[in-house]
Amino acid sequence: MKEYIALVIFVIVYVLIVGRIRFKIPIWAAMLIGASLMMGFQIIDVSSAIKSIQLDVIMFLFGMFSIVSALERSGVLRYVSVKMLSKAKSPNSLLMMFVVGMGLLSAFLVNDIIALMAIPLVIYISKQVNVKPTVFLIALAFGVTVGSAMTPIGNPQNLLIALQSGISLPIASFLKFLAIPTIINLFLTYYILRIYFRKDLLQSSYSQGTMTLQDSLIEDPRLAKISVAILIVTIAGFFVSEMLQFLHVVTVHISIIAMGGAAVLYAISDKRREIMKNVNYPVLVFFAAMFVVTSALWSSGAISLFMKHLPIPNPNDIFQSSAVISAYSITFGQILSNVPFVALYNYIMIDNGFTATHVAQWMMLAAASTISGNLTILGAASTIIIIQATESRGVKAFTFLEFLKIGSVVTVANLAVYYLFVVLFSYF
Repeated sequence: MKEYIALVIFVIVYVLIVGRIRFKIPIWAAMLIGASLMMGFQIIDVSSAIKSIQLDVIMFLFGMFSIVSALERSGVLRYVSVKMLSKAKSPNSLLMMFVVGMGLLSAFLVNDIIALMAIPLVIYISKQVNVKPTVFLIALAFGVTVGSAMTPIGNPQNLLIALQSGISLPIASFLKFLAIPTIINLFLTYYILRIYFRKDLLQSSYSQGTMTLQDSLIEDPRLAKISVAILIVTIAGFFVSEMLQFLHVVTVHISIIAMGGAAVLYAISDKRREIMKNVNYPVLVFFAAMFVVTSALWSSGAISLFMKHLPIPNPNDIFQSSAVISAYSITFGQILSNVPFVALYNYIMIDNGFTATHVAQWMMLAAASTISGNLTILGAASTIIIIQATESRGVKAFTFLEFLKIGSVVTVANLAVYYLFVVLFSYF
C-alpha cells in the first residue's frame, strides 16, 4: 500500500513542479511539500528521512555557492563575462561566446549560477545588436548544459554520481571520458545554432566594440581579489586531493575542500553578511527535500512497480548498458528533470550490480542525464532558471515548442558524440 501512496505523492510533486507558474509554487517548495507528505503518511520515518539527506552534497553546494556569491558580489563574474564577450568580432562569434564561453565557465562554477548571472548580459546585448533575445537565451541554455557535463562540479547531478557511485578519482574520470566530447559538443552545438538562426544573425546590427569593458567594473576590488584567490585554491584543492588519493596518501572529499574555501572566505572578508545573504538557499532546500522524496520512493518499492517491466542495463555489456542508460536519461529526464532522475537512477544502477569499477557507465549516465536538459524546457533546472529570470524582467524568453524544435537536433547530435566517446574510452 505504501508504494501506491508514495507514487501519488510523487505525482502531486510533479504536477506542482510542472504547473509552478500557474500555482505560483517554486520548485524547492514543491519538493519540500513532497518530503513533508512522505513523512506525514509514514512512507519514511523522520529518522530515516534525516539519514537520507546527503550532507556531503549540501556542504559542497553551500561552499561553492558562497564562493560564487562573493565573485558575483564583487563584480568579478560580470567583468569576466563582459571581457569574454567583448572579444567577439561578428554576430556568429558572439553566439559562439555564449555557447562555448559560458559552457566552459559552467564546468567549474555550476551551470545554474552561470545561467542566472548571464541573463542581464543577454538582454543588454540583444538590444544593442538588434537580435531577438531568444537566439542568445537558447544559446546560453544549451551552452551551460553541455559545458557542465565535463566535471563533477559542473552541475548537481554530476556531483550526485561522483559521490554515490564510489568512483575513486571522480575529477580525473570525468575529464578522461567527458572533456574531449564536451568540447566537441560545445562547438557542434554552436554550428547547429548558427545554421538554425542564420537569418536572425544576418539581420544583426552588430559591430565589434558594441560590448566594452566599460559596461562592467569591479565593484569591490578587495573582495574580488579574495574571492578569486579562494576559487583558484579551492579548484586546485580538488585536483590535489585526487592526486593524494591516487598516491594512497590521504582521502579528502571535495565537499570538505569546498567548505574549507567558504570558511576562509567568511573568516577574512568584511562582506560576510552580504555573501551569506546571497547564497542560493532554495537550491539547498530543494536538494534536502529531494533526498527524502527519492529515498521514500525507493524504500517503499514504488520504483520497482514499473522498473521490473523495463529493460535493465547490463554491467557487463558496455554497448547495451550505455544505450539503456541513455534512453532512460533522455526519456525520464523530461518527466523528473535531470537531478531527481539521477538521484533515483543511482539506486537502480547500484541495485543491479554497478560498482565503482563501472566508470564508463557512470560517465554515460552523467553525460546523457545532463544533455537531456537540452531536449525540452523541463529537462534541466538551469533552463527553467533562464526562463523565469528573463520573464521576470519583462522579456519573452522562448516557448516549449521553440526550444524543442532545435533542442531535438542538438540532443541527438550531442548524445551520439558522448556515446561513441564513452564506449571508446571504456577500452583504455
